[in-house]
Amino acid sequence: MQDAGYSCELCMVGPDSGDGSFQATQKLAEELNVAITFTGKLSKPEWLALAANYNIFINTTNFDNMPVSIIEAMALGLPVISTDVGGMPYLISDTESGKLVPANDAVAFERAVIQLVSDVEGTKQMARQARAQVEAFDWNIVKERWFEVIP
Repeated sequence: MQDAGYSCELCMVGPDSGDGSFQATQKLAEELNVAITFTGKLSKPEWLALAANYNIFINTTNFDNMPVSIIEAMALGLPVISTDVGGMPYLISDTESGKLVPANDAVAFERAVIQLVSDVEGTKQMARQARAQVEAFDWNIVKERWFEVIP
């Protein structure tokens, strides 16, 4: 992104999984001279405060079903770019409520970010649609649906 002339800042949130990937990512960022803030695991209030300082939520997982972090980002109005693995295509409608890209494809992620920052109005609309979609996950709505199927 920076090579393409965009000013950007990356923040990586989440705990160290213990598999060495956290340290490997820190080392790679240092070797490439890429500024990344590594927060580790955050409490919900810390995550909400931090999210207010960013414009896009990126999910680079190789497997996932329905991560709460994605739902929270959508509820906060952050446009989401995610890999198209696991259950992600059931949660994100590509180009409608977020962007889906192939796993392990950094170029596709970069293109998706550039598209979002280049189309401000389209990105705002996408974020609004994502927010409306996840409002259906509110417990008061879900609870009523359970009452409909459980006698």
